[in-house]
Amino acid sequence: MSAPGPRRRGARRRRRSVTRVLVPPACLAVALLLTLAVYRGEASPRVRRARRSTHTSALLDTEQTAAIGRLVDERQGQVTIAVDDLLTGKEWLFNPGARDQTGSIIKVDILETLLRQAMEQRTPLGESVAETAEGMIENSNNDDATALWDQDGGAGGVGSYNRAVGLDQTTLNTDGYWGTSLTSAADQIKLLRQLTLPGGLLDAASREYELGLMENIEADQDWGVSAGIPSGVRVALKNGWLPLTTNTNWEINSIGWIKGDGRDYLIAVLTAHDPSEAYGISTVQSISPLVYADLAPS
Repeated sequence: MSAPGPRRRGARRRRRSVTRVLVPPACLAVALLLTLAVYRGEASPRVRRARRSTHTSALLDTEQTAAIGRLVDERQGQVTIAVDDLLTGKEWLFNPGARDQTGSIIKVDILETLLRQAMEQRTPLGESVAETAEGMIENSNNDDATALWDQDGGAGGVGSYNRAVGLDQTTLNTDGYWGTSLTSAADQIKLLRQLTLPGGLLDAASREYELGLMENIEADQDWGVSAGIPSGVRVALKNGWLPLTTNTNWEINSIGWIKGDGRDYLIAVLTAHDPSEAYGISTVQSISPLVYADLAPS
């Protein structure tokens, strides 16, 4: 499989029309019932205030860390953050003990698993499978994700890949509800490293292929960790969003790779128990510019 060339922000394009993941208001009640059914009677997660992590490093300076802490303290719900500066090898974690439902960010994991299996079998992705992968990442199409989840071997296949990567804070849903799997921001950084650093489980062509899709997401999904990033900087991202129990209890997640303008870093921001979808997006988009500004070259 040949890797596509790098794409820059602003070069988004739509290849095909697919059903969007966002649920129309008229269908929201049905979606919420389905979400509740996934929990199978489990108690609703308790809302927790995010707490400043004692696991910090020189990646972010004291003033900037305090600024993020103040921002999180002012927000409702739970926030967990991981940042990995690939230029220095330093990682910063905020509220590292939190585990969140993945929503659609698990689609990065699903595709990584598929690409690794293709490498092991020495079989390139067929045109139909590649089109399905494109729909899953660029358009966040859930039917495409289910098809590739099944092709991976479900939780067993993806779990095998995750163990090889070293994920130890991710628990996959074994009933097929991949979006309700649990993960941590730190584990999401481990997955992003597989896409951005050589020497891992994916070869260069596979890494560039998936990153190319993540750089070419639909314009209406270009939010989250891309906020505050100027044009011309390379951004590969995937977002996830879903109501946890009701329409006033949302999970909003955003993960990605930022490279350019003297920076090269990975970031994962996971938020839970947001009072609305827009509120959670606003939280992530308030954090992203703070991180980008702090990592400016000296």
